[in-house]
This record gives sequence, structure tokens and C-alpha cells, in this order.
Amino acid sequence: MGVDSGLGTFRGLNAGVWQPLKAMQIDFSEMSCPDVFDEDPYAAWAFWKFRHDAYTQSKPHEGYELLAGFGEQMRHKCFSITSNIDGHWARTAGIGEERAYEMHGALTHMQAQDGSGRIWPTDPAVMAALPVPQWDLAPGEHVEVLCKGTWQSDRSQAVGEDGAVIVKYDADGVGGPVDDVSGVRRPNGPDLCRVDGRASLPVDERGSPARPNVLMFGDGGFQADRIDEQDARYRRLLHALGKDTKLVVVEVGAGTAVPTVRMRCEELVKSHKGPATLVRINLDQSFVPAANTVPAHCAKYLPPRKYIGVGGMGALEAIRKLDGLVRKARAAGAGPLAG
Repeated sequence: MGVDSGLGTFRGLNAGVWQPLKAMQIDFSEMSCPDVFDEDPYAAWAFWKFRHDAYTQSKPHEGYELLAGFGEQMRHKCFSITSNIDGHWARTAGIGEERAYEMHGALTHMQAQDGSGRIWPTDPAVMAALPVPQWDLAPGEHVEVLCKGTWQSDRSQAVGEDGAVIVKYDADGVGGPVDDVSGVRRPNGPDLCRVDGRASLPVDERGSPARPNVLMFGDGGFQADRIDEQDARYRRLLHALGKDTKLVVVEVGAGTAVPTVRMRCEELVKSHKGPATLVRINLDQSFVPAANTVPAHCAKYLPPRKYIGVGGMGALEAIRKLDGLVRKARAAGAGPLAG
């Protein structure tokens, strides 16, 4: 959903790239672990500052407004459940904090690193004050690399053609990427992979180390109070949906690598007491369950289920086309969202 707002994904064609990660040959998800805050907090905060700036300084694209607009026509409006941590649904008119369940938390809030205390809104001024040098290295430029705790200034070390990976070749042209890189700098310059080591890192009101209130990989210290409240509001909405409620679940960009949202959407359609439709928008994983999953003699006693896969296009393009179909149907005198 965030790609059309200029944001990268964890995997696939639109995977987000932070250049230091490529230099250190670390996977995006590996850096998104709470252990990094214990082992290398200055690198952790450089990474999360990059993500915070990308997410909070970008604007939710038109698709958010269009989907919220569909909901405004409905008796029970629209509610967003999302695994995205960018806070874009909470910034969307008609959704906001009260109608969004950010199941993995959001970079808009912080918590104590040890999971104690309260959750508080992220202060943009605190994030802006973190001094992270700009990665502006050019291919072929000589650099020093930090390997196993020691800075190495071998003149044969240089930035690769992609502007990120550090390579080393001998006089005969034999070599390749440098292994075990944990830092990169121009000769005697600042480490481009970390917040300046002289800077103070974010803390809570007690002075304890802070971290984003985001559910990371292998995260046993996530403070869930905020999303528990969101989940409770979401469940109250579901409880209010009766057999006469026609439910439409529009799932956008939920892949199979981490299928949390995908499975949640399918379960919503299967468990709803009334008619339900799943519209799955996914560039390359738009396949949906077979509609006829029960015997014909039983199906006539069950509310109808529909599964629609929309593939081969991004979120915004697909939502705009759906909006066009809805407007056409309404102009022809059909119901609010018929067609």
C-alpha cells in the first residue's frame, strides 16, 4: 500500500534500500530486530531514523482517501487493519487513530527499550537532531571499512558500481565484495553507518534507553498497550456486524512471506454471518481461495462468499480503477457500491 507513496517494502520488486545495509551485507529484516539496540544502538538508531524520516515525511497517496471514501457511504463506515508501521492510515481523513488497528505498531510512537513504562508520541525534533552523516559515496571512491572492530584503510578498497557495496580487487582484477564490513567512512571521516557516537540517543522520561514502538522480528519486549486498545475498538466493530451487514474486505499488498494480514482477511470473510466479499489487490500474488469450498447441498444454507483477485498493477492504479467502476455503477442508478 505504501509503495505509491514512495516507500519501499521488505521484499520483492519494490524492496526499500538503505545504502549502509548493502555495504554491511545485512538483510532489511535482520536489522529490524530489537537485539540491534542492545548490540549496536548507534547503528540501530541510524537505520530507524532513515525509516522514520521516509515514513513521516511522505504523504499518503490518493488510494487511502478513495478507500476511506468508500467507507463513508457505508452504515459501519471503514476500518483499517494494517501491518504497515508508517502511520499513514492514522493520518487519513475518515480513518484516523480511532478506526485504525496498526497490528505491528507504528514509528509515530516510542517505548522504553526494556518494555516498561508508557508509550509516547515520537517527537520529530528528537529524530531530526540525531546526527547521521549523509551517504553520498560515488562508485570507485576509496573508503575505509570497519572489520572486526578495526578500521582498515587498504587502498584497494572502493565503493562498487551500485554506490553501496564495498569491493576489493588485486592487481590482476581478482576479488569481489569485502566480507565482515560493519562500518564505512571516508579516510578519517565519520562512520556513515551510524549516528555520531558523541550524540545522545533517545530516552524515556526516566532516562532509560528508548526504541520505536514497533513489533520487530523476534521481539519479546514490544509494548502492546496501544495496539491492544486499537484491537479492542476493532473487535467492538466486528461484534456490531449482524447477518444483514454486507461486508467487503479490501486487502492491499499483503503477500505470503509474512501472511498475517492475508490470513486475517480470509478469516474475516469466512467467519462473517452475512454476505462477504474479499477483494485482493496484489501485484504478483493476487490468487484467492476457491469460492465453492463447501458441498453444493450445504452452500444454499450459507451466506454468499465472493473472492476477487486483482493482479498485475500497483495499489493506487487498482484502487483508482475500482473507484471508476463504482462511480459508473452509481451514475447508472445502482446502489452505493454496486458494480
